[in-house]
Amino acid sequence: MPQPTLRVVGSILDIDRASWNRCPAAACPFLSWDFLALLEECGAVAPGAAWSPAHAALSLDGRVVAYLPLFALAGSAGSFVWDDGMEDVAGAVGLRWFPKLAAAVPFTPAPLWRPLVAPGEDEAAILAASVEAIAGLARSGGFSGAHIHWADPDLGSAVATSASGRSAGSGWVEWRRQVYRWENAGYSSFDDFTASFSKNMRRNVARDRADVAGAGVVARMLRGDEAGPRAWELMADYYERTNDKFGPWAARFLPRRFFELAPARIGSAVRFSAAFEAGSDEPLAIAMLFQGPGMLWGRYWGSARDLPGLHFETCYYAPIAYAIAEGLEGFDPGMGSDHKARRGFRSYLASSYHRVFDARLRRVYADAVARASSAEAEAVRALNEELPFRRGPGPAAGRLPS
Repeated sequence: MPQPTLRVVGSILDIDRASWNRCPAAACPFLSWDFLALLEECGAVAPGAAWSPAHAALSLDGRVVAYLPLFALAGSAGSFVWDDGMEDVAGAVGLRWFPKLAAAVPFTPAPLWRPLVAPGEDEAAILAASVEAIAGLARSGGFSGAHIHWADPDLGSAVATSASGRSAGSGWVEWRRQVYRWENAGYSSFDDFTASFSKNMRRNVARDRADVAGAGVVARMLRGDEAGPRAWELMADYYERTNDKFGPWAARFLPRRFFELAPARIGSAVRFSAAFEAGSDEPLAIAMLFQGPGMLWGRYWGSARDLPGLHFETCYYAPIAYAIAEGLEGFDPGMGSDHKARRGFRSYLASSYHRVFDARLRRVYADAVARASSAEAEAVRALNEELPFRRGPGPAAGRLPS
């Protein structure tokens, strides 16, 4: 294949929406032009900010063959890849770790980042060329390295191709992280799903749901483009309330303007799991989810007040019932909280890839990441031992399925 060229565009607003969204990978709502443009329009990402857009177009023989969502990051906040300690290591040898060039979806720790390959192109070849182009751009731009955060599982072979032929100690460092996923095994209903649980675990779920029903609360799913402005206003309120509870550990990355613009920009991709008290038209709690081909992703949630079982019903049970009814293949509920395992969310290992240019920094980084990945594999094993299914635990530390 001839040598492709990479052109940094910067703002996605300077890239043709139709050309970007024509790429098959843009069907994933987090890789769509509309979602990434919304982040810029609301000010969540901006030139010179913590997340500075550096989107690029990869061209071959004068035609664009792929778009690459890229950012220059001033720190680890919002990437959910915590490597701030490398700043001190780099400083000790007179180097900088930040800003770093990252292939990433802002504020979204879900394994889905990939180049958007144009229709009709040789995908495997373009993916491999894209991976190498990202590393080249990071090196020429004076960054300490190139980082692919929360990669789509299909990207692993492209990274391996990029690393082939390189000397030991100069290729990509793989960082494996634990993630959850609910998988649809052809269930006909939510009751069919829980029928696969052990008796005790089935009783626990029934108790969660009974707590909510006993309080006169019912959850139902709403499309974001049909929910009305009040639902979006409440989602913004609840997002802020949830983050207020976590203080310095909060993940408040979206300004209120995001929720004001979102209905028109991305409303068709959003699903609200909204819990209503009897006689009320205003949701007591809302979980904001995204739907793409075959998948549902949970992102944000909040409530006006706390009730037993409300979080589980709104964020897990109602979305699972919806995914079954829609015939979706899977549901990613978000990271953290080991109680997800006991409610049927299997753990897997997802990969991020890191090319660190300075040999000294790379040695430190590779050693730390190897130990962290080993700990994550053990966490996956332990969490899958807690799965509620009668047929026993899942794979000890399996890779995320494509």
